[in-house]
Amino acid sequence: MTKIQRGQASIEYLVVCGAIVAALFTPITNDQNVMQICIEALRHWYSAFSFAKSLPTLPF
Repeated sequence: MTKIQRGQASIEYLVVCGAIVAALFTPITNDQNVMQICIEALRHWYSAFSFAKSLPTLPF
């Protein structure tokens, strides 16, 4: 194994991570990217979850 081959995995890792980050921050619709859409979905889910959690329990 030569020195050139030993660093290949780290270069591939950086390229893949860079592509993922670029895909997450590329605008899709209405100037929103995937990260903003996911954050809005989590906010909506947590709002519904906290509302359901605050309801009193039903008597048996």
